[in-house]
Amino acid sequence: MTEMREEDFFETDDVVAEVDSEVKRVADTFRFALKYKEQFQASGIEFSDLRQYNTSDDASRIDWKNSAKSEDLFVKEYEEEKDMDVFIALDASNSMMFGTTDKMKSEYAAVVAAAIAYASTDAGIDVGFGLFGEDELYIAPGGGNAQYQRILHEVADFGNYGGDFNLEHALNSIIGQIKENTSVFIISDFIRPKGDWKSKMLVASKKFRHVMNVMVKDLRDYKLPDNGNMRFGDISTGEQLVVNTSKVKEEYNEEAQKREERIVNKVEGAGASIIKIDTRDQFSAKFAKYFDEAGEDW
Repeated sequence: MTEMREEDFFETDDVVAEVDSEVKRVADTFRFALKYKEQFQASGIEFSDLRQYNTSDDASRIDWKNSAKSEDLFVKEYEEEKDMDVFIALDASNSMMFGTTDKMKSEYAAVVAAAIAYASTDAGIDVGFGLFGEDELYIAPGGGNAQYQRILHEVADFGNYGGDFNLEHALNSIIGQIKENTSVFIISDFIRPKGDWKSKMLVASKKFRHVMNVMVKDLRDYKLPDNGNMRFGDISTGEQLVVNTSKVKEEYNEEAQKREERIVNKVEGAGASIIKIDTRDQFSAKFAKYFDEAGEDW
């Protein structure tokens, strides 16, 4: 089920200004940005290894727990923690070009992606970006306002959108190009993710600091109205179909819920996290709630 609205397509510069304005408006009361800084800033040093104690070592570094198991004394070695990066992967497929509220999913997801990029650069964190649909666009991690502006222009250019979202291919690309100490955000409606992606999600979860999946949904993705006959079109095939929603809504709603549950189970089974955001939601509140409840996992 796909619905495109011609009136929602603007010149890229207009969309850039609109998205940037929305990001800055949200940022004014962006509790998520504050949580973001607290959760994602590198701690400075991390544990590296144990080695035998030398008389020149600081005795306060002795690891008494491990030393008690041996005749020798051991000290902990540390190394500077490498700066953490953020990488945002955005689904640019046909199914994202649908919406029955103020914003299509693609427009809403563009604001989410830009807000994460803005919060990252504002916190002094390098951020990279990938857009995956018929074509693939990749921006290596970088910092500063120039990086935010570059990402902002790409998410706002709807000429970049279309085709299918091959999640397996996207994860392969990210795994191959992004360093380990990275928090990865995957933004998608997860309606048509192609490929054997669960195994790749597992690899990504093991490699990266964290993998967060943001499921963006329009109300009609999971709930049909009781409106009698309605015409639906598929942007991929051009096919149109008239459906009596009053007769099929219960079956549709139930099946949509099952599909979502399967996606959630696959993602969490691969060691990643997922949150669902409706295009009617204030997403900053959703993120803040998540970090309040599960932030220690980051």
